[in-house]
Amino acid sequence: MPAVLVDAGTVTAQAPAPDAHAALAVPAQAPAPEAHAAPAVTAQASANDAEAAQEESAQALHSAWQATAPEPSDDGGVTHAAAPALLDAMEETEDAGSALSLSLSQSISVGASTEALPGEEEPQVITESEVPVLELGPDGEPLIDADDDATATDTDALAQSLDGGSAPGSPVANAGTDTHGPPPATPITGADGDEDTVAEAPLTEVDAGMEPYAIPYAPDAGSLRVRRSIAVRSEPRQDSPSLGTVAQDMRVKWQGAMRGPDCETWVQLQPRGWVCERYLEQNFREPRVRPLPRVEEGALTPGVYARVVGHRVRAYPSLALARRKKQGVLLKGSVTVKLLGQVKVGRRTFWRTSDGQYFEARVLREHRPSDFSGLDAEALASLPMPFGWAQSRAAPRTDVVVRKAPDARAERETTLPPRTLVSVRELSPDGQWVRIAEDHWVARDDLHVAWSLASPSIVEPGARWLDVDLEAQTLIAYEGDRPVYATLISSGKPGTDTPEGLFRIWVKFAEADMTGSMGKASYRVATVPWTMFFEGDFALHTAYWHDRFGEPVSHGCINLAPKDARALYGWTTPEVPTGWSMAHAMPDDPGTWVRIRGQAHEAPRKRRKGAPVVASVRDL
Repeated sequence: MPAVLVDAGTVTAQAPAPDAHAALAVPAQAPAPEAHAAPAVTAQASANDAEAAQEESAQALHSAWQATAPEPSDDGGVTHAAAPALLDAMEETEDAGSALSLSLSQSISVGASTEALPGEEEPQVITESEVPVLELGPDGEPLIDADDDATATDTDALAQSLDGGSAPGSPVANAGTDTHGPPPATPITGADGDEDTVAEAPLTEVDAGMEPYAIPYAPDAGSLRVRRSIAVRSEPRQDSPSLGTVAQDMRVKWQGAMRGPDCETWVQLQPRGWVCERYLEQNFREPRVRPLPRVEEGALTPGVYARVVGHRVRAYPSLALARRKKQGVLLKGSVTVKLLGQVKVGRRTFWRTSDGQYFEARVLREHRPSDFSGLDAEALASLPMPFGWAQSRAAPRTDVVVRKAPDARAERETTLPPRTLVSVRELSPDGQWVRIAEDHWVARDDLHVAWSLASPSIVEPGARWLDVDLEAQTLIAYEGDRPVYATLISSGKPGTDTPEGLFRIWVKFAEADMTGSMGKASYRVATVPWTMFFEGDFALHTAYWHDRFGEPVSHGCINLAPKDARALYGWTTPEVPTGWSMAHAMPDDPGTWVRIRGQAHEAPRKRRKGAPVVASVRDL
């Protein structure tokens, strides 16, 4: 359980990290006693009165907090596309793959640059022991296990970006246009190393107008292996909406089959959706699906990520060409890659990336993901609301000064390490100082306060929703009006603001490649895990390249620490079935509501003098 500042003035800095899979679990309620009902009712009434008084006092403090908040500025913000327009661009064909290439800007600079990502911290020399050594095959090239690269962007992956463009070096996926003549056969290499051929069946005139009908389907198999990452359709026809994508080499169960347009046999998968049988093969083994992205036990992220450093760096399509320094592609701007494995050749070490490129080790520096995490339902149940993280906006890495009175000239009482959890008890009249314990005062600008607020009227009673406070840089997950998770975020910095309003998550990706620009410099980020789009191309997603949570540093997206992103990805809707790499929100599985309010501010330069207390939270 986390330690919280009560009266003594001493605290611990960080609550225990919640388990990523059970982070949002609700603790079981104790059974109600059957005997001595009358005293229990009296005690319950007293508890309800105390709770009501506490809530009323917290609301008074919140009103005072809002009344003394700085005036919002008008810095223009950022323009953003509407989700329906982007859904049109996202319409996939049968061979849609497992990863998304997201373009964060309308154009990519061609000038070389060593500019870092938004908020990026200095990457480190790669620890070789953290990346597996790849075994070489007879041709001198590394042997790659398809099972280890299930969610990587490959030749069948969806490389069409949200604005209609494509990622550098990636194929552009067919957007649903019809072609004339028989499509070519597609070779697929499975996890067993055998090459399959998937023949694209032509659409006949008879098929084009037919209505699907049920047919017998009882394969003598334990499961059906997905021969390549493929779009799962909501109905047994190719022009029906896509529910999401099931990843290559998953062994899935089936529910039935139908004859329909575009396909001799449409197979209904468990738990939902339809896939043409030509993308499946019978397998004698039992079904096996795995959560995506795959994360090794004890790891924070699905792999090791590195930034390419230096000037005029080239990426090579094979190990042989990398050794000879031939046919390399000159990289532009800032590039971050996901490492799949290493190969040692004499004194030289080469790294293979998830998209099949090779680099010499000397041009790569590793990103070390943040170990920070928020508070789960059990931890929140033990905390008085409101509470806050002590972290200076002016100097986030330095200790926070606690004074004996609400005055910058008052005697120093103690200091708190960054991200210490504290109670929020009283507010000075000018709103610039907060009492966290008896004779313990902290400047308002040194706190990131989490408030427990009522759900918007549009949210169904008891439904899950997210509340993002841009001014405080906090996120709280709710079930109805009950907080079940709270953490720090990094939103868009002033000038590249995160949009305010009420949105719904409309699509979720296990991993997504991202490209963008910063002024005249471009950047490309590999396989950002646990990505949840809520408004056009704005998303909640992992930021494995910094530990600046509590600071607005992004280009508009909401950055999350890896543990937080993983927990929220599994908790929010639309649900992503195990073995799927992405899922769309649908009418029967709508996305989680996301309320974004407030405005991020630059680090303050001045503090006002202290004053007596005018608002208080009682009995906390």
